Amino acid sequence: MSSIKATRFISEPPFTPFAPVWDYTVAQKTLDIDLESLAEFILVKEKEIVSEYTEDLNDGMTSLGENSLTARFKYFNVLKWDHPECKKLLDEIREFHDIYCTNVVPGYTPPKLKVRCWANVLRKGEQIANHNHATHPHTYISGHFCVKTKDTATIYHPPYMDNKDDVIVVENIPGEMTLFPTWLVHGTSKHEQDDPRITIAFDIVYNEQNIIHVDKDNLVDL
Repeated sequence: MSSIKATRFISEPPFTPFAPVWDYTVAQKTLDIDLESLAEFILVKEKEIVSEYTEDLNDGMTSLGENSLTARFKYFNVLKWDHPECKKLLDEIREFHDIYCTNVVPGYTPPKLKVRCWANVLRKGEQIANHNHATHPHTYISGHFCVKTKDTATIYHPPYMDNKDDVIVVENIPGEMTLFPTWLVHGTSKHEQDDPRITIAFDIVYNEQNIIHVDKDNLVDL
């Protein structure tokens, strides 16, 4: 993938027909986005959304708690916000998705897709616990975009393996978008800076009927 960093992870050859196997790709692409403007806008929206929505909250097993913007992810979609960088981000997701699919699964023609997209704001001492976004038969592709990060990383955990030496550590670089399979377990290192850590996460949805914890009106066409 030109101008894109991609790493393919393949399990060792199984010695029995019952041994777990996997083959997946994690890819990164640097985007031309006004990060400062977007970061400021997200912090403004965080105050509005946290104040407005106080019931039926779900932090998606991230351990960020009910006071977080993450716990309100079903109530908003970053890609619907009235900000030029949010509109640009949708185009970037669409383009990166097409490149990712073309290279990972040559000849694949994706069906009609939608996107749910939210923002995560971490304060000093916080981190996102290990979690995944879905494991149902329609599981597809997820991603995240680093808006304001310093000295943190996202840690991806290969399936069926608990050995800490086998994890994949990807440094969080401002302006970089990452795509990965939705089922892949991941979390972050602890945020130790005084300024907030701001990222945008998203799920590309193969079949919206399998999406829970989200208002269908908050899905955006890819």
